[in-house]
This record gives sequence, structure tokens and C-alpha cells, in this order.
Amino acid sequence: MSNLQSIRKFEYRLSRTNAGFNVDFIAEGETFHGLCKDISDAGIRAEFDGPMVVGSSGLLILRLSARTLKLEAKVAYVRNRQAGLVFACETPLELDAAVEFIAAIARRPATHS
Repeated sequence: MSNLQSIRKFEYRLSRTNAGFNVDFIAEGETFHGLCKDISDAGIRAEFDGPMVVGSSGLLILRLSARTLKLEAKVAYVRNRQAGLVFACETPLELDAAVEFIAAIARRPATHS
């Protein structure tokens, strides 16, 4: 194998913040309950209680302590019981709300098991 063949393609990825809060995803009349594993400005990775379908769009509800954020989202990938959902922010106000929610998660003190 030549050196060029062993080089991996670089893909930019937004930084993710580890999380551990409850989420719900409502798509096509069905509600999926889950636990957010990590979050970025682009979306979340969460473990859900039921099978998700790639391409499904719906309402994502993020619950952190007393804060709740509702955003439109789309299922980007599914692996085992985990799914990646991409935020579909339609306005700058929605994007600002998502960024502030993520900042609140980053400010939370770390918990140790």
C-alpha cells in the first residue's frame, strides 16, 4: 500500500459536548423516548427506546433540568439503538436558542460515578 492510499480523508466535525439528559422525538405520530449521549451545534446523538428510521423528520424535545428546547430535527443515521439527529433550525432565533442550550450543558459541573 502506498503512503497516499493510507491517508484518511479529513472531514470537519463540530465539537461535541458529552451529555446525559432526556429527549423525545415525535415523528409521524410516534414518540420515541431517549437519552442524549452528546450534542453539538449541528445535532445530537442519543439512545432511543424504539427503532428510528433514517430520513424521518419531526419535533425534537430536549429536557435539561428546568429547561426545555423544542426544535425540528431529522434522523441522519441509526446504529444499534443510537441515532444521530440533525437540527433543522429555520430561523436565527432557533439557532441561537440551540447554541445557548448547548452552552448551558457545557457549564454544568461534571459528575463522577
